[in-house]
Amino acid sequence: AGFSRRLFVSRTTAALAFLLLAILQTWPLARNLSRAVAGPGDPYLNIWILDWDYYATLHHPLSLFHANAFHPARYSLAFTEHLYGIAFPLIPLRLAGAGAVTAYNFAMLAGFAFSGFGAYLLALRLTRNQAAAFAAGVFYAFVPFRMTQVTHIQHVWGGWLPILLLALINYVDRPSRRTAAMFGAVFVMNGLTNIHWFLFGSFAVALTAGAFVLSGFRRWREIAIATAAALLLLAPFLYPYTAVVRLYGIGRGAGETKFYSAFLSDWLVSPMSTRVYSMLTDVSIDPERWLFPGAIAIVLAAAASLRVKQEPRAVVIGWLWILLGVAGSLGLNFFFHDFLYEAVPGFRAIRVPARWAAIAYVGLAIMIAVATAGLAKRKRWLAWAVPILLIAELHAAPIRWFLAPYETPQVYRWLATQPRGGAVLELPIESDSLYLLHATAHHRKLVNPPRVVDIPAPGDELLPVLRKIGCELIVVHADALGRNAGATRAWLRDGIARGQLGFVRRFDGGTAGDWVFRVSNAGHSSPELDAFLEGRFTRNAETFGTLDVSPRLLRGSATFSGFAFSPAGIRSVDLLFEQGRVRLPATLIEDRKLAALFPWYPATQRPRFVAHFPERPRGVRPDTDVEIEITDGAGRRIRTGERWLGWQ
Repeated sequence: AGFSRRLFVSRTTAALAFLLLAILQTWPLARNLSRAVAGPGDPYLNIWILDWDYYATLHHPLSLFHANAFHPARYSLAFTEHLYGIAFPLIPLRLAGAGAVTAYNFAMLAGFAFSGFGAYLLALRLTRNQAAAFAAGVFYAFVPFRMTQVTHIQHVWGGWLPILLLALINYVDRPSRRTAAMFGAVFVMNGLTNIHWFLFGSFAVALTAGAFVLSGFRRWREIAIATAAALLLLAPFLYPYTAVVRLYGIGRGAGETKFYSAFLSDWLVSPMSTRVYSMLTDVSIDPERWLFPGAIAIVLAAAASLRVKQEPRAVVIGWLWILLGVAGSLGLNFFFHDFLYEAVPGFRAIRVPARWAAIAYVGLAIMIAVATAGLAKRKRWLAWAVPILLIAELHAAPIRWFLAPYETPQVYRWLATQPRGGAVLELPIESDSLYLLHATAHHRKLVNPPRVVDIPAPGDELLPVLRKIGCELIVVHADALGRNAGATRAWLRDGIARGQLGFVRRFDGGTAGDWVFRVSNAGHSSPELDAFLEGRFTRNAETFGTLDVSPRLLRGSATFSGFAFSPAGIRSVDLLFEQGRVRLPATLIEDRKLAALFPWYPATQRPRFVAHFPERPRGVRPDTDVEIEITDGAGRRIRTGERWLGWQ
């Protein structure tokens, strides 16, 4: 009992240590859990996937892959990774009230921590040394590749790969139904978390098992049964991908796979997040091929090779995974992945063979542990210096995170209350990732992003297509129409005149509002609709404002300006830099021409705001962000969206 308690305490302490390191290495993510994302593209897609997994599990689990986006496609979740192995553990957090972005960011921190903890457990099993295990965990959790892949949460979640190898080793050392079942459970979770890790990890574990066969191990019956059972459990999550290929012919072309195939020289290209090796960065190479693991890892791997007599199993497995990962990362530039691409089902779906590098990083983590354990036998403090040096070498914080919209726009909150009939199309079509983020609020069938049906631009051909696919509502985001605003308004005006479109309602959204139309003749007219169709501004019921477009790169002095209106008046406007950490006030001034364009807000006497800075303010980095916060006359605070900029 005493041993079990000590074991529990040591494992819990290690897990918490990696969580703390994850917070520090990704700072200031933890300060902005409800808003921060790595960017407005793939992170929004992944937030939608995780939210859909949660929603479908609670409401219609048998239709998990028939997701609400990409309408009218079947198995639409299979257009991307399903991430169910990440979403399922988040269900208690969502049930407790956490929003989609907050849950995503909790998963981001947990993914880094879990990667480190997984490598820690594997290294501890192989070396029986705490310092060595921590060194392996630090490297594997924060290897520069993982920071480069921070927009893809499934690649941050790398912990199942080392645990899968650990489960195989445990079975070989103590073959039983219990250890075989543990291997099967880890196999399932690895497969549910990341399709890349499922394919790469399965192949790597199979080769490792072959090495154990060569060493004389013969008892494979229990683990074979467990693996077969695991594949049966994974089958419902794998079939939709074959169905999508059959239905829509979706696949990866050889040209795209070739582009993301690494060269050996790419293993010396450092990601920009690793500031220690800035001289090794090369922005002409795609970030997917920035594979440099750091000099300490390379040196320790070489040193570990000299300990093959003391730790033969660890060194052999380490080098097996390193060589396999490096060979696989070369993709179609080398016969290994080229053969898998042509001959093995599933590998044609791999867009980025360079991600095989994750297998090599598991091997490097093992070698780091072996070398560190060797140092521990000489001087204990030398061994503990290794994880400390790795933390310093791989340090990436502070990271510039992008801030998602401050709150859900009114139109999406309204959609969530409406009967779930036909689908919704949002215009302009180009803002697909943002629409996916907001789909987490309503879960309605969404034509965006159009994938299996060609959606033409607003014109004579659009409405017949929408009727054919069962589209019921069109949401027009007036602020986002840009150069197509005139053509879109003309199309709406013509559709209403012909009785093919019906106006439903206007919602506050930005400056010009969000407008909902029904694909039918059921609707009504209004003065505000006429004003919108004529290109004039219309009244907002809530406080709103905007920051004028400014250059992305500022030098020396800078002036920020914009406007803000509210029925309650405007009390103040602040500019927020560094994701809200630096707050600087703007000056409110009168602007009669601007006020004449928005005559509905007599309480707003000074709608224009200006802030001039003779130089970049103290505490604002050259690579920064800016957002405005408006405080209206009633004391309510509204933030209007973040912009990234450079300020020399």
